[in-house]
Formats: sequence, C-alpha cells, structure tokens
Amino acid sequence: MEEEIKETNEGSEKEEANTEEVKSEEVQAEENTENNAEEDEVALLKKRIEELEKESADIKNKYMYAMAEAENIRKRTAKEKIDGIKRANKGLLLSLLTFMDNFERALKAGEQDANVQGTEYYKGIELIHKQFIDFMHDNGVTEIESLGEEFDPNVHEALTMVEVPDIDKEQVVEVYAKGYKLNDELLRTAKVVVGKPQATPKE
Repeated sequence: MEEEIKETNEGSEKEEANTEEVKSEEVQAEENTENNAEEDEVALLKKRIEELEKESADIKNKYMYAMAEAENIRKRTAKEKIDGIKRANKGLLLSLLTFMDNFERALKAGEQDANVQGTEYYKGIELIHKQFIDFMHDNGVTEIESLGEEFDPNVHEALTMVEVPDIDKEQVVEVYAKGYKLNDELLRTAKVVVGKPQATPKE
C-alpha cells in the first residue's frame, strides 16, 4: 500500500514537473514572441525615424533653395530698379545738356558784345548757367576737359582735322560742344576740332 501511495506521489510529482515544464516553455514562447514584437516595433520606429530625418533634410534643402532664390529675385529686382532709374536720369541729364549748350552760346555771344556785358539780362543768363552747372554736379555730371588735351576717340568726336605747327601729336584745338561724364560713365562725347602735326615738306 505504501508503495502504491509512493508510486502515486511520484507520478503526481512527475505530472506536476511535466506541467511546470510545459508552462515554462509556454512562458518562454510568449516572452520570445513579445521580444520579437518589441524588436519589430523598434525596427519600424527606427525606419520611420530615418524616413522622417530624410524628409526633414529634403524640406530644409527646399527651404534653403527657396530662400536663396527669393534673395536672388530681390537683388535682381533692386538692380533692375536702380538701372531703370539710372537710365531715366541719364536720358534727362542728356536732354538738359542741350540747354547748357544754348546758355553757353548766349554767354559767348554776350562776351563779344560790350553793350550786353554787365547788363541785368547778361547777369541773369550767368546766374541760370551757374545753377545748371551746380545741378549737374549734384547729379554726378562732370565736364570732360578737352581743349589742349591729346585727342582721345573714346571721349572726343572729331568734326574736322587741321594742321597745326609746333605740335608733335594730335590734340584738341577747338571745342564745338563740351563732353560730359555721368559719374565714371561717358554721358556725351565732346565735339571738337583736332589739330595734327604739319606734314614734313618733301625735299
């Protein structure tokens, strides 16, 4: 009887051990499943993070490109505006030079007439001429020195050429219309008479 009880107890213990082993395997399997699920989730999260980082980098690059393009457009627009103003100013100032020429002709004519010099009329012309000169200077217009200077086709327009004694190179001997620069840019060439060295007589 004791042996039967002992065998029964041993059998029960074995069953319990088998049951515990099965439970342990099930728990281990569940843990492995959970671990695999966590690993998969981590892998997915890492992949998503990489995708988001790439998207963020793309957006940043597009933003930087858009900002650079906007800055280029702003600079180009500002330059075009300045260039347009310069062209308009240049055209206006070039037109005003015709008035300057007429005033200078009037002054030159007055210098040759003793009855005109010293009159209020002549003084008025002188005053207006001076105001024109000041206005031009204030807007960057300066006269090109020509009389007695070496002929320079870049700033002088030769209306005619004459032989002049005692010179060894071509130079301006008379100015019909003054030349002007707008800042460092040529505004109008000077219309001049050019003297050239006399030809050496043939022996």
